[in-house]
Order: sequence, then structure tokens, then C-alpha cells
Amino acid sequence: MTDSFWHGVYYSDLQSPYALLVLPLAFLAWRAAVPADESRAIAPDAARFVSGITLFFAVATMIDPLSTGPLLRIDAFEHTFAKTLIPFFFVLLGDLRVLWLAIGVARPERSLAENFGWAMGTTLIVPIVAGTGYGLTRWLVPDVHSQLLWMNYEFGFFVLCIFLSRRWIPRILSNQPVRASYLRALFGFSAAYYALWLTADLLIVVCGLDLGWAIRIVPNQLYYSVWVPFAYWRFFSAPSENAVR
Repeated sequence: MTDSFWHGVYYSDLQSPYALLVLPLAFLAWRAAVPADESRAIAPDAARFVSGITLFFAVATMIDPLSTGPLLRIDAFEHTFAKTLIPFFFVLLGDLRVLWLAIGVARPERSLAENFGWAMGTTLIVPIVAGTGYGLTRWLVPDVHSQLLWMNYEFGFFVLCIFLSRRWIPRILSNQPVRASYLRALFGFSAAYYALWLTADLLIVVCGLDLGWAIRIVPNQLYYSVWVPFAYWRFFSAPSENAVR
């Protein structure tokens, strides 16, 4: 595919990393000035965890576009395994934040290590299934488009979010509607940006439309810029007198 307007915009430094750093920087500045108000937490027993993990991932999410963008364009990384390993690491980290936050809110009585183990194990499901499916497809159709791997991944995490929202949440939080509502919002938000990525890739790969690159900018902003503030403010959104204890 030849370069076109939105393709050029998408791969510009303005789109990534700079446009992806504005909101996270503003969020960190706000967090430094305004401490978390645990009285407004929808689940006070998970407030410290949510406050800490969102702070950590606000920083990690800023490191991501810097590492996978300008850093990987350095000549020293050309033709090295790092060009694959670094992006893959940050993809896993981005999915881990969703699942670790979810289990931490759902099961705050469990240890940090136990919840991390569950989150890490669940995070690995999608890359294993997506990679296996892509490998089998390449064996059957050797010239298949390489973007199919990421399309498999995008579809896989979208399905995982829907499954956890509709099956897992009702099973473990049937008598805790406020927590359940928060987790459904979290998984719905994450499913939305994966659905948009998949839609964009279908337009690019299958239809050859430059519009796909424009659409891809939207989930990038949701994933890098908006997810942490959304997860934090949605959690600390209860009126003090109505916080669930």
C-alpha cells in the first residue's frame, strides 16, 4: 500500500508519541495536586490498590509510545529482536493493567501476588491463542498478511472482555452491583478500543482504505491517554455518603 494522508499522520511524531502524552501528563500533575479521596471510592477496601496501580500505569503508559516509537527508530535496534520484543512486552502490559485492576477490585481480600498471578495467567490466553491461530493460518496460506496476527489478537481480547463482563462478573459479584457496574464499565471501555483497532485494520488490510489509519488514531487515544483517567475517576466517583463499604 502506498503512503497516503492518514497513513502519514498516523506514523508522524505528532500522533505518536506527543499527542499520546498530553492527557497522562495532565493526569499526573492533577494527581500530585489532589490526593485520592477514599471516601468517594465505590469500593473503599480497594481504594489504595486502585490509587497505586493507576499511578503506576499512568507512567508506564507514557513510556510505551516513547519506547515503541522514537526508541525503536534508532539504528542500533534495526534488524534486532528488540523491535519485536519491546512492542510485544508493552502490549502484554497494556492488557495486564485491565485484568489486574479488575481482579484487585473484585477480590481485594486476596494478596497482591495472588491477584497478579491470576491477571498474568489470564493475560497470556489471548497471545497464545492468537499466535497459534496465526501460525496455523500461515502454514495453510504462506502469503497471508502479517497484520492478521494483530487482528487475531484484537479480536481475542475483545472477546475476552465480553466473556469476563457477561460470565465472570455475574458469577463472582452477584451480590455487589456497584463493583460489578465498575468492572463492566472497565471491560466495556477496553473492548471498545480493541473493536476500533480491529475495524481499522479490516479497512486497511481488506479494503485498502486510508480511512483505517484515521480510525486507528481514536483507539490509540483511548488506550494510551484516556484509560487510566477513566479507570481512576470512574472508581472515585461515588458521593461520600453513598460509598459502598
